Amino acid sequence: MLVFGHIAFLAVLALATPLVIPPAHALVDGPWIEKEPARYRMVAAEVDGTPYAALQIELKPGWHTYWRYPGASGLVPEFDFEGSRNIVVAEPLFPAPYFFDDGVGGFNGYKDAAGFVFPLGMQLSGELHMRGTIGVCREVCVPLNVGQNLVFNRDGLKSSPHKEAIAALLKAQPQEPSKDLVIRSASFDGVSLQLVVSGVALEKVSVITIPGPHDVIGLPRTVGRDEDAFLFEIPAWSKLDHPLIGRKLTFIVRAGARAIEQQIQVRDHRLLPQ
Repeated sequence: MLVFGHIAFLAVLALATPLVIPPAHALVDGPWIEKEPARYRMVAAEVDGTPYAALQIELKPGWHTYWRYPGASGLVPEFDFEGSRNIVVAEPLFPAPYFFDDGVGGFNGYKDAAGFVFPLGMQLSGELHMRGTIGVCREVCVPLNVGQNLVFNRDGLKSSPHKEAIAALLKAQPQEPSKDLVIRSASFDGVSLQLVVSGVALEKVSVITIPGPHDVIGLPRTVGRDEDAFLFEIPAWSKLDHPLIGRKLTFIVRAGARAIEQQIQVRDHRLLPQ
C-alpha cells in the first residue's frame, strides 16, 4: 500500500508540474513531410517579442493552394490545435493572395509555395499539436491532411533559425492602405460596383472582393485608368435582396509586390460628383 501511495503521489505531482523544456531539447521545427503533390512542415520562432508558429508548404509545379477566402472554387484552410499544452493559438495570418483565372470564376491563393502563421500565447514553454486540412489543386482539387507537433520554450524561440522566414510571411500580409495604394471610392450603380484605386507607380493592379454570405460577386474588369488611378467595374448582386449601397465591403488590392486590405462603405453611384 505504501508503494502504491508513493506512485499515486508522483502521478499527481507530474500533472500539477508545469511543462518545462530545457533549451537543448526545444524543437522549433519538424521534418519535411512528403505528401503528393506537396511537402510541408511546422516551424516556430519569436519575432519582435511575439512567439509564432508557421506551416510552410511547398507545391509541385502546376499545383496551387488557397487563401482564407478561396473564391468561386476551392477549399478553405482549416486548422485545429486540440491537445496543445501551455499554448493558446490565435487565428491564422495569411499572406496577401493572388487571383488566378481558371475560366470558371477564378480562385484566390498561392502557387509554388505558401506559409500560414499562427500567433501564440505562452509563458516559458509549451507543446503545440497542429492538425489541419488544406486544398491542393491542379485540374482537380484534393484535400491534403496536415499535422505535426512541436515542443519548445521561449529561449528556443528567441534563437530559432526560422525567425527571418516567419518575419517574411508576416510582412507578406496585406498592409493598411496609404497614399501609395488606396481605394479612393466604392459605389454601386444597381448592376456593378465601381471601384477607384489610386497610388504611386501603378503598373498592374488587381482586386479581390470579399463578399457577404448572400452576395454574388463577378470578376472585376478595368474600365478606365490614368497615371495614378484605376477604375474597376465589378458585377454584383445580393441573393436575398440585401442592398449593397450603404454597406461596408472588404477588398484586397494588389499592385505588384504591394497589397492592401481595405474596408470601405459603398455609396450610391448616382449621388457621386460627375
